Amino acid sequence: MSTETRELHRIIRASVRDMLDAYRIQAQAGPVSDQALEGIIFRAEHGVLQSLAPFPRAQRAALLPSVVRLLLASFLEDVAGAGGAGHAQ
Repeated sequence: MSTETRELHRIIRASVRDMLDAYRIQAQAGPVSDQALEGIIFRAEHGVLQSLAPFPRAQRAALLPSVVRLLLASFLEDVAGAGGAGHAQ
């Protein structure tokens, strides 16, 4: 895995973790408003999109399926618990 790929993975995982942490903190005070949820998602989205900005347009388009997969995998790992409990590695 190249250094660029590792950095992209790190940024995506961190964005997902930060998004879920922010949601959990907001939810402790009660229901999360639509506006607060949009803000949480926007902050996570911004980090991911900024990490793709240096790539040419065609390469960003080619990376999209991998980015979506990594976002979903990071989300599931965090929701499942520390280290992705229940996931055979």
